[in-house]
Amino acid sequence: MALKAKIESTEEFKLVGKIKEAHGLRGEFYVLIFSGDISWLSQLKQIQLKNPSTEEIQEFKKFKAKAFKKGFILSIEGISDRTQAEKYHGFTLSIPSKLFITKPGETIYLSEIADFFIHDMQGIVLGQIVGFSTNGSQDLLVVQGEKSKADIPFVSAFIKEINFAQKFIIMDLPEGLFDLENS
Repeated sequence: MALKAKIESTEEFKLVGKIKEAHGLRGEFYVLIFSGDISWLSQLKQIQLKNPSTEEIQEFKKFKAKAFKKGFILSIEGISDRTQAEKYHGFTLSIPSKLFITKPGETIYLSEIADFFIHDMQGIVLGQIVGFSTNGSQDLLVVQGEKSKADIPFVSAFIKEINFAQKFIIMDLPEGLFDLENS
């Protein structure tokens, strides 16, 4: 029996993980969080689960969650045994986007700067952020320039200003970094 949950929310949600497997015998799930960061878990008041086969979205407000491995254990009211929980294997989990908005002085979430433009110190637009990557030790901005893409390290030494209102970042990049990557 699939649990039906009415979608009431008009706010935006962000994909953060997926149900990896049923956990235990009481209808709990192990939810793998792609980033491994669950700093928002204590603020979580609603979730959406999406069936990857049917694209059907179910929204829940009555649940419990506790940190576990690279995610958390999720218990949803109305799902009480392992057989019911196993039906949700592979469903994706989204949470309200507002949980990813930082306050001044906090470390920002990369999703907050998606689609921002990168400017050099002279104000010239180098390109637009079209994605993110990592080299293992630092986050990289995937920037689409006029001719091609470049991966630019998103490190404090290069960042001079982030303008959220006008959606741009001024960066002081080492000479030739963008040109070498973008040629």
